[in-house]
Amino acid sequence: MMENTTRTATDVTAVWGAPLAAVHCAHCGEAHLVTEGETVSVCPFCFQGPVASQPAYLREEPPEQVLPYEVSERNLADVLERWLRGIWFRPTDLKASQLTQRARRYLIPLWLVDGRVEAAWRADVGFDYQVVSHQDQYRDGAGWRSQEVKETRVRWEPRAGRLNRAYENVAGPALDDHRALMARMGNFNLSRRSAYSPEAVTGAVVRIPSLEPEAAWPGVEAAFARTAEAECQEAAAADHIRDFALQAEHNDLNWTLLLLPAYVTWYKEGERVWPVLVNGQSGRVSGARRASARKANVTSAVLGALALLLFLAGGGLALLGAIAPPAAVLGGLILLIGVLLAVIAPIPAIGVWVFNRRNGLER
Repeated sequence: MMENTTRTATDVTAVWGAPLAAVHCAHCGEAHLVTEGETVSVCPFCFQGPVASQPAYLREEPPEQVLPYEVSERNLADVLERWLRGIWFRPTDLKASQLTQRARRYLIPLWLVDGRVEAAWRADVGFDYQVVSHQDQYRDGAGWRSQEVKETRVRWEPRAGRLNRAYENVAGPALDDHRALMARMGNFNLSRRSAYSPEAVTGAVVRIPSLEPEAAWPGVEAAFARTAEAECQEAAAADHIRDFALQAEHNDLNWTLLLLPAYVTWYKEGERVWPVLVNGQSGRVSGARRASARKANVTSAVLGALALLLFLAGGGLALLGAIAPPAAVLGGLILLIGVLLAVIAPIPAIGVWVFNRRNGLER
């Protein structure tokens, strides 16, 4: 595969075989491919900033592979409904049906690199072994007893050698925020990928790679080293490995662009829009599980007002008790209910505040 070393604008529609145009977000700085001619007013990822059309600077070839969706659009509502369970006072806009209606397929680029590694390596490898000892314990009525204790320890040994191996499909980042995205969405099973076709991107939003091969190389080189480290540990039949050092040459590199499946959607609470991202393979959902402080505060205010009314009514009946003793009994009961409501009234507001703070949504 040849790299595009010139910075000329790419005719994405001709290269990718689907009607796509590039837009750039002024808020988050990310660039995306969207359906050509589609009116896009806000960023399809952060939903915060306005977007503007811009030329697309891409390789003069389409992605080679895509990872198919395993969470269908039909099953997306069930995935989101499970994610929403346990939220007190959901915002009016936070509904699985609403999120599903707004959801769009969102494709995330990833580099897969084949290459040959010729290297000298050294490391400490560790082997587990068991140590048996005895502990004496005193128990009332039974006196001293000795108990056998097994402890696992690690024996470390230095190892060094040479490595000449061909590795395939070593994953490397194609985005500056690749690590943050993967932390949000979890892992993907890359073995299930298929060949690219224009239908895979039709109607979808595609994140434009921000790391071309040259910029992505440090991450790929580290991935090659991790792969080699695991293989050296396996070859040594070791239980552990540490201080792995590799002096390597990398040859016959071949770069493949893979698109990972996701969904992106959003909900609104007050004046703020909250994005939600779903792993299109595993169904893992990432987003702010926000409770509505406004709804909780209104509920607390209503309960507080009822408590005040009960105080006033109960107090009035208690005063009438001097004339009509039964009224004093009824007044006392109403006052007691008022006290209970006064104790309960702050719970919704405090509970939602604690919930949002625990989820990192309050400062």
